[in-house]
Amino acid sequence: MRRFKVSGLLCLLLCICMAFAACGKDDTKENATKTPAKQVTEAAAPSTEPTGAVTPTPEIPVSFDFSSVDSEISRMIKEAVEQYENEDYTPLAEPVKYYVLWIGFTHVTFGDLDFQMTAFDREYLEAVTLNYEKTVESIANHNVDITVYLHFVDDAVPLTQYPGEDWLYLDKKTVMPYIDRFAEGAEVDTVLTTVQTAGEENRARNEGKEGYGVHDVILGLKTDGIDTPLGYSTFNLVTPAEGTYPLTDPEVPSLYATAVAVHEWMHQLEYLKTLLGVEYPDTHAYAGGDSFPGYQKYTADLNDYDFFEFYRQVLSGKCPYTGDGDVKHVGMYPKMWPLIKRNVFNLGEFTIKAADGSGYLLGQEAEIGLTLSDLACVWTITYSGNDRFILSPKELPNLRIDLGNAWDIEDNTVGIWVYTGYDDAQSWKLRKNADGTWSIQTPYESGRLVTARKDEKCLLCSDGAEGVQKWIIEGK
Repeated sequence: MRRFKVSGLLCLLLCICMAFAACGKDDTKENATKTPAKQVTEAAAPSTEPTGAVTPTPEIPVSFDFSSVDSEISRMIKEAVEQYENEDYTPLAEPVKYYVLWIGFTHVTFGDLDFQMTAFDREYLEAVTLNYEKTVESIANHNVDITVYLHFVDDAVPLTQYPGEDWLYLDKKTVMPYIDRFAEGAEVDTVLTTVQTAGEENRARNEGKEGYGVHDVILGLKTDGIDTPLGYSTFNLVTPAEGTYPLTDPEVPSLYATAVAVHEWMHQLEYLKTLLGVEYPDTHAYAGGDSFPGYQKYTADLNDYDFFEFYRQVLSGKCPYTGDGDVKHVGMYPKMWPLIKRNVFNLGEFTIKAADGSGYLLGQEAEIGLTLSDLACVWTITYSGNDRFILSPKELPNLRIDLGNAWDIEDNTVGIWVYTGYDDAQSWKLRKNADGTWSIQTPYESGRLVTARKDEKCLLCSDGAEGVQKWIIEGK
């Protein structure tokens, strides 16, 4: 049985330039943890500012070296793309340690509907988690080493209906307290949650109730892999087909629920297409045809369960794709696996303080605009590629520093807003100054800087404009 006891909220790593080696898998080991890599630092450079300033040069603490981040991530991306372009399957020197928090919610409700797992369902889910783990490892030629932390929750937890659809899911906000509890003290890269609406006992409990037989429970949450720090998917356990359980070989994807788990989890990997700038298959590309040109059509259950022949090809980097008449094998190449680790782009939590001591950079949902405050606001800083970073208030993770209307004009307002797709307006360069401070610079050609004035909204202004343009960024 693959159950590990872990507890609380996982601390974000402060450095992405880290080795992916972690504690080894041990079914008898409790509270598996990983010591974060040391933060990359460098001494503050001597000030080159003109002498005779009215205010003394502040003492700048040694801070996180954002300058080193771009080169490290760029190297990882470059090597992954080279493998892809050359169809090079050279395995990694060490497998990527990948940790899955898997929660079985044994009692879920929706209106009058009441669904519960039986003792057999619990036992079956344990087999599904093992089948998932060993199957993916085998398909990936052991370039990834998966550890599953399986927990059961017996509380009655409500399901959520997806807008405009008949299917239900466990909303991440609903289950977040359980994720926090089980994730404390352990490294977690993604979360899978499972419920059971099938079975004779559930049928007897719900037959005749409104909505029974109409709704299904499933959700493969697509993430962009960068500003979503923790992937999440949920699905229905259903019941094993006759002759498939107990498992005869855990490395063979013989359980239907395993195929569904792999499918929903694969949605979380689709951001690699954008990150790497390569052809990477959508999880539904098995449909081929006009919906997914270049991909052949696969038949469910022809080989293994639920299109697993297609999943196998994607996870091994050997899915045939026809573009411009040539066949290219696409999917997960060995050096892509390190790029799916949680926090590989997330640098950690920081405060951003005006170098002249006038206050901390503050983002508030009600205000929209950025201001200075005597109260420290904690920011999550995430690398977004091309020497750019996304800055989000820790308490408002769905918002980010945003240039108003994506207009690169003098004195335009800088605030916080939801993701808009205008990456140039919502990602920023962190430019190191000679005195060890940092400037927050737009990636637009103008190179204007986030500029703050006490008791006023932050604006985008030219270098040297009146106001605070230098910041002390300190890790929490």
